[in-house]
Amino acid sequence: MSRVLPRTLRRPSWPALGWLGGLVIALVAGVILAVNSDAAKTDVRTAAGPPEGSSEPLATQLEALWSTDPADDDQRTDDQQTVASGTVITSSERGVRGLDPLTGEERWHYLRSNATMCDLTVLDDVVVAIYRTTGRCNEAVALEAGTGVRRWYRNVGFSDGLSLLGSGTTALAATPGGIAVLDAVGNSIRWRYNPPQGCELSSIGIGINGVVVLERCRTGTTWLAAFALDSGDQQWRVAPPPGEVIVLGADGVISLLAGQQLTILSARDGSELSTVVTDSARSETAASMFAGQPGGGGVPLVHVAGRLYAIDPVTGAQLWSVAASGLPADGDLGVVVPEAGAFVTRNPLTGQEITRSVVTGDTAAQPAGTDDLIRIEQTGSALIAVTGQALVAYG
Repeated sequence: MSRVLPRTLRRPSWPALGWLGGLVIALVAGVILAVNSDAAKTDVRTAAGPPEGSSEPLATQLEALWSTDPADDDQRTDDQQTVASGTVITSSERGVRGLDPLTGEERWHYLRSNATMCDLTVLDDVVVAIYRTTGRCNEAVALEAGTGVRRWYRNVGFSDGLSLLGSGTTALAATPGGIAVLDAVGNSIRWRYNPPQGCELSSIGIGINGVVVLERCRTGTTWLAAFALDSGDQQWRVAPPPGEVIVLGADGVISLLAGQQLTILSARDGSELSTVVTDSARSETAASMFAGQPGGGGVPLVHVAGRLYAIDPVTGAQLWSVAASGLPADGDLGVVVPEAGAFVTRNPLTGQEITRSVVTGDTAAQPAGTDDLIRIEQTGSALIAVTGQALVAYG
């Protein structure tokens, strides 16, 4: 499964193309020296193993198990994903923590007193974080999501204004001046891309179908381009719809938000397949995901303006839609959709209701029925609701 929130890239304080030109590939001895010199200022706690998975279905009645404090700066979450390897991942400017999904207790942490986190992304079983120890984001580390054990470390030379995205085993560092794609399994940079001179990247999406970027040039021309996730080979380049365009994702189809219109493009060639008019006043948390396994009958899902749309990946036709307050979780029985006062498990192909879990207890702690909810994620019998300010776990 992959998911992505639309990213309008931040402008870096350094020149647009400088961060890619200044990429540092350290010698092995230099890397070892850097790691050792920072060891005394790195606080590491690891877990013996990931949490034991639960095969129990969601209960028909759920209650809040724990929540994070909205005022706690040490409890930020990734824009795209929060749960991996049965662990809830939170971050702060100093590092990363892995929490137990049922209790909220800390299982592991990786904290650095001499560095500031630039950004992080949570992938299928690994967390990739990029730190700043100088004026640039110059160090990257990958941690096992279930235990906090370090998988790899490397020096990089990215701008301090980067955004970090991810899908599968791929992490993508982006600024308006270019992108660099890192292998989260190893520590290599798979490929890089710079827009032509006089152009910059204004929006980007990543998913199972690759990387899609929106290029805007000083000449007034605008292009939408798609690249293969592993190789960086350009798949196609087309003119985007007119107006302000945001790339939502590349999950089975290419989804765009163009003003008040949700536009679906073919992932194969970028041709337009369908459009849906939305409520632009409620589209600030638009997002996409892919439910199921790629190539195995999965369905692209797009949440925008308080509604969830299931899209046929071949024709772009709308399979079904339902009012929803956030992006659903990809559960074992189906997609778990946050609806008013309940979490409803639906068949991803038809939208038919399978089960319904009603939230009990304090209604003030029920993000399933509020506009503040961004998405939910499932791990075993627990649901993690991600709002704009905090996390709430239900079980």
